[in-house]
Amino acid sequence: MPCLNVARIGNVHNLDDKLLRSLSSVIHLNLYLTKSMVASCNAIKFSRLIEFCFFPSCYVDWLEPLMIFLQISPKLKTLTIDTDYGCLPPSCNQPSSSTPECLSSHLEIFGWRGYRGREDEKQLMTYILANSKCLKTVEISLLATCNLEETQKELESMPRISTSSQLLTSSTQMDWSFTGVIMN
Repeated sequence: MPCLNVARIGNVHNLDDKLLRSLSSVIHLNLYLTKSMVASCNAIKFSRLIEFCFFPSCYVDWLEPLMIFLQISPKLKTLTIDTDYGCLPPSCNQPSSSTPECLSSHLEIFGWRGYRGREDEKQLMTYILANSKCLKTVEISLLATCNLEETQKELESMPRISTSSQLLTSSTQMDWSFTGVIMN
């Protein structure tokens, strides 16, 4: 039976467990998380997943589902969080007390597009940097609406368990036009 290697799941409102289980063999996953998916997050294990790009919906408290995905993706090497297109609800939850295997053994590249420097984002960033032993590259795209210099200094001062990891930051500008939002 052939395995599915790449999946891009968009704005699916009624994702059932059967479809989610069929994704368990993917190696590369792009996921736009909606409310209906949150309940199904821990239904399967992504034992082959090595690259995960996560697009949280602005209507979902996404920290807990992300932590579940990290727990069920033990071989994950690349994690990207993309919050450029949505507002983030504040999250009162702390990341789980047990460190996911992917952070302690495999994660090499971490990216965050649309980082604003809000308190909940800082907590998650600190958690990932403090627990990712194999981290080589951290690529953060700062939204131009935050204080770029201050936010960059905060990021640089965050403790990292991987002393060889390289922090790269850039700013994201939004251009508004009649055709929608264009990212530079």
